[in-house]
Amino acid sequence: MIEILDILKKLQKGYTKKDPKNAPALMSEIFSNRQDLLTLGTGTGEICLGRDEVEELIRSDWDGGWGDFVMDLENAKIEQEGDIAWFFADCTVGYFYEDTPENYAYFADVARELASNEKATPKQRLSHINWLLGIRFHQRADGRREYLMPVKLSGMLIKEENYWKIATLHFSQEDPSYPDMRFEDYNSDFVDMFENQKSKFISHAQNVADPKVIQLLNDFKDEGIEFDARQVKIFESGDFAWVMAIGIQKKTMSEDEVLHNAIQEITKSFDDGISPEKRLFEMKHNVAYALKEISSGAEFTWQIRLSAVIEKAEEGYKIRHKHLSYPCDCIIEGKL
Repeated sequence: MIEILDILKKLQKGYTKKDPKNAPALMSEIFSNRQDLLTLGTGTGEICLGRDEVEELIRSDWDGGWGDFVMDLENAKIEQEGDIAWFFADCTVGYFYEDTPENYAYFADVARELASNEKATPKQRLSHINWLLGIRFHQRADGRREYLMPVKLSGMLIKEENYWKIATLHFSQEDPSYPDMRFEDYNSDFVDMFENQKSKFISHAQNVADPKVIQLLNDFKDEGIEFDARQVKIFESGDFAWVMAIGIQKKTMSEDEVLHNAIQEITKSFDDGISPEKRLFEMKHNVAYALKEISSGAEFTWQIRLSAVIEKAEEGYKIRHKHLSYPCDCIIEGKL
């Protein structure tokens, strides 16, 4: 376990220094040489297949694309079985925000795009603008403000010439009330993006999925989650398998259900022990989200991603650990 922890410490060191020139050296030192290297980032388009794409993601993270990433390695869960090992860690990404003319100009540009988007109905446009303004305009301390955004990271390592190397990584942000990438939104790019990612994932997987693993993934249908067997990547070692997959989750929620959920969240905030100032912001936040979501109807479809450890037990296959996540479309102050 010490060797694996050392690998994670080197990954952390790279994210602490954030020097894009060091990315090739880090890739050579701690990442596998396998052509099927796979990393799922937090963003909607961040499905990185192969060494070049994984390195490019790391470069972009270090080159101002992400905040200050910190892993809680002291409490990380690390396990090993044969020639594969896996880990799950809670992390944070620190962001700084301040009120500047450029910041206000950015939000004004986003609002202009929303107002002029003819793919959206007037109801969708106004509700999304209301959501944007609800996030942007609330009382904050003056000056520069720091936020720590919760992030989860999981990954799988394999033995190569007696050294542990990272073969997969899966980054995700905290699950929001309503995931960003909703197919029913006016932004049809989400659907096209997912179709492109499916094709890419299928061509990369290149494995004949174990029928018992696929059957296990079918159990997620009770939660409205569907995984296509062609979009499942499996790394096996003895009685264990590390599985990565992309799929969709579907839900039907009436307008009354969405509004009732928002009211419940508002009611719950009175027992959270937060300040009255923050409570008012949370209320506005919940109302804005609810109005935004009901503007696109009662059907909800989101992209979902999975990493899981599957144990091939005598009584049948079972999931030992899992990491489910929704990709994020944007990071702005007050969103989560």
